Amino acid sequence: MPQEENTTFIYYGSDEGAAAAGAAARYAELTAGDENGWGNEIIDGAVGTADEAVGCLGRVVEALQTVSMFGGKKVIWLKGANFMGDTPSGARSEAVQGALDDLVKVVQNMPAETYLVVSAAEVDKRRSFFKKLAAAAEMQESSLIDISREGWESEVAALTLKLAKQRDLRFDNAAMDLFVQRVNEGSRQIANELDKLDVYLGSERRTVQEADVELMVPVSRHGVIFEISRALERQDSRTAVRLVNEQLAQGEQAVTIMRAAIVPTVRNRYCARLLVDTYNLNPAAGYRGFESALNKLSREAQKALPRKKDGSISCYGIFQAARSLRKLTLAKARQHLFACAQADRQLVSTQLDPRDVLHKLIVTLTAV
Repeated sequence: MPQEENTTFIYYGSDEGAAAAGAAARYAELTAGDENGWGNEIIDGAVGTADEAVGCLGRVVEALQTVSMFGGKKVIWLKGANFMGDTPSGARSEAVQGALDDLVKVVQNMPAETYLVVSAAEVDKRRSFFKKLAAAAEMQESSLIDISREGWESEVAALTLKLAKQRDLRFDNAAMDLFVQRVNEGSRQIANELDKLDVYLGSERRTVQEADVELMVPVSRHGVIFEISRALERQDSRTAVRLVNEQLAQGEQAVTIMRAAIVPTVRNRYCARLLVDTYNLNPAAGYRGFESALNKLSREAQKALPRKKDGSISCYGIFQAARSLRKLTLAKARQHLFACAQADRQLVSTQLDPRDVLHKLIVTLTAV
């Protein structure tokens, strides 16, 4: 007879680290106090072929249906399943779909005191097995932060603070800014970098400083974009050119570098200069104070400001730009915008060497 309580827990999504962490916490909760653990089992769900996926699911079904020798609670964890998405070795395969349907039937009629925990990567929500599991199980999706959208920095910072608190770590403002821009959007990598900082700082010092991040946290692929932006803000043409050359050598498109690193930096600096001059905003008040001042501006004044996906103002980039304005005048900032527009047109509509176009633009943007 099936149990009335929820006995199946599925954690999935593009943020595999968060899904795995959720499943691990659930498994620990369900197995707490079980000193022997004879009936518990962890089954590795990372497979390479459809046949291996079918075999893995068969082991899960068998484990769920086998009565524990000593009776009592039984907990099965299908860990890191990579065959539930729309792939040839996954849910696109008819054999795998059939095996997943068999699992669903078992889940719908789980033996007493038997529990299933699943951690998975992407799941094909269009398939019938997913819809049936959603009706019979507790589902939790963990998605990677979309770093192509405005406001992603605040989301990464919030996740970092949450994971840092678990380790009794704190960040000063400069360290947090640099950490956010160096790591990628995955919770697993953020957690790994925090673990490194935790060990490096030791028990005596628990506040992470900018120098600690510089030393311990490597630059991720998207972090290079931030490093280019920082070099432009510092008027450091040598570093900016070196980083651009490295990206081009690795096969990155010049127009991608232009639109991901250079244009946003120049646009934010123009907006920041305009706001500081017109409304006397002061970045020295700190991020929260600057954010509060932006939110108090009139709707007309806020029209040109970037927005997050929820519609609120994306303050982070503007704040960073405002802190680096130094002697940049509004007229010069406007000239930089026109220079970017011209370089962008040259990259997409002429046969000019993209490297030369970017180098010339960098010199223009960093000239004193």
